[in-house]
Amino acid sequence: MSNQLSSWVKKKLLKKDQNLLSLNDPYVVIEKILHNTRVTGILDAGASNGRISRVLLKSFPKARAYAFEPNPMYKELLEIYTREDARFHPQYLALSDHEGSAELFITESPGNTSLLSPGERLKDIDPQGAGVKERRSVELVTIDEWAKRNNNLAIQVMKFDIQGAELQALRGGEEVLRRSTCAVYIEVWFNTPYQGGALYSEIDLFFRKLDFILYDLFKPKYSKDGLIMWANALYVDPAKIKV
Repeated sequence: MSNQLSSWVKKKLLKKDQNLLSLNDPYVVIEKILHNTRVTGILDAGASNGRISRVLLKSFPKARAYAFEPNPMYKELLEIYTREDARFHPQYLALSDHEGSAELFITESPGNTSLLSPGERLKDIDPQGAGVKERRSVELVTIDEWAKRNNNLAIQVMKFDIQGAELQALRGGEEVLRRSTCAVYIEVWFNTPYQGGALYSEIDLFFRKLDFILYDLFKPKYSKDGLIMWANALYVDPAKIKV
């Protein structure tokens, strides 16, 4: 949505100059705020079919995208993308705060798949897609150890969509976040439908500890009863970019 149209909607329909949740395209925003930043590394956690990695590679043509996706159903498609674009690098691993293995709960709807067990609230959101159809052991890595094993890769942009397990993955990447990351686009839950899933407040406190600030919130989603469930947040490190 153009800035002019967004401004008109905010003023005429929302009756205010600004609203808490942005109506702008988050990937356009990321490209805009990093237009003076040399982006060489993109980490896509919960890459699924690789669509967002490809969007970000268009915005940052000199970067390489490392797409983390442990669900085997996407492997064939991700391999096709690898052959089409040498900048795209799938990683068939799950991110966490420790290394080893864990159980992946693969749900009827692939978008609900998580390292965390679905709770009852997920059934309210997606009755047909919340059921677990398979449990599969997957390899866990931390962002920091993975980066070290790959010549201390610099990652300027991170995107997380791993269904409630974001905080564990972030904790495993503090060194990379401090060293090179400028922007993190992340799904945040206000009322989590996953057992043990982190809440927005916990994610926010984690980023504040690293001196990242909240830039904006996007795409809020609600339950059928009107309860806010999740949104996407953009955090930036003001020491690395101008905001």
